[in-house]
Amino acid sequence: MSINIKNKSSILVNTCDNFEDCWIPFFKLFTIYWPDFNGKIYLNTEYKDFSYPGLDIVCTKVCEVNKVPHSVRATWSQCLSWTLEAIDTDVVLYMQEDYFLKDFVKNDLIEKYVQMMVENNDIDCIHLTDQAVIPNNKSIDYEGLYTVQNNQKYQISCQAALWKKETLQSYLRIYENAWQFEEFGSKRAAVLNHNFYVVDKSWVQLNVFEIIPYVFTGIMQGRWFEEVVPLFEKHNLEVDYTKRGFVKDKPPKPLKNRIKYRLNKFPIWIRHLTDIYQIKSSLNKK
Repeated sequence: MSINIKNKSSILVNTCDNFEDCWIPFFKLFTIYWPDFNGKIYLNTEYKDFSYPGLDIVCTKVCEVNKVPHSVRATWSQCLSWTLEAIDTDVVLYMQEDYFLKDFVKNDLIEKYVQMMVENNDIDCIHLTDQAVIPNNKSIDYEGLYTVQNNQKYQISCQAALWKKETLQSYLRIYENAWQFEEFGSKRAAVLNHNFYVVDKSWVQLNVFEIIPYVFTGIMQGRWFEEVVPLFEKHNLEVDYTKRGFVKDKPPKPLKNRIKYRLNKFPIWIRHLTDIYQIKSSLNKK
């Protein structure tokens, strides 16, 4: 029996105020390619408000709500954690502001998977694309889904997925950025053994059949991915590309910047090792 997705789940569009130039293209394409969506959308802003005709958008304005001065930049994970606290559904569809829809969303399949998650406590996450994680091809626990191979580099992914809100929250560490969340969150997943699933890749394939057809991803390293240009032109979306430039024109990072990046990552590694030790100790006590 079909459920009302509006009451059981919501969409989380993860963003920040510096990416507000993505919001109008994102939501215009959303209304075109997901016309039968009638639920609530949480837009994870820091201070700014935004609305779009016909959509129920809640701007979380997490830094304003939590009284963070404009001179201080809250981390990616901290903002996401605050937004999850504001969401009133147990299941969230995670997306980002540069996941620009390019074809019609299969709303009936999303509702089906939401219902599966509501009715089965042992489903913590369902990855909805073949571009995120590696499946375990030897195990199918639910129709059309494979279990996710454990202990892989990106078992935790920021691509489109349905999450139990509490599960997603449990993987966040407020000192991590998005890339660290994927890398170190995947290592936490190998220890915690939550139940991650992914759609059958023999069925869901990029540019062949997609549940949520979108550009992977519209902005890379702060610059526009060239694939968005024909999509935006098709729908009369006017964007000033000069403000960001294109990925292909980005100069290589100087050696000193790459060295600095690796040095800055070292304290995160130490925190990660301590975190894993504490997780294992806690599990051993149970």
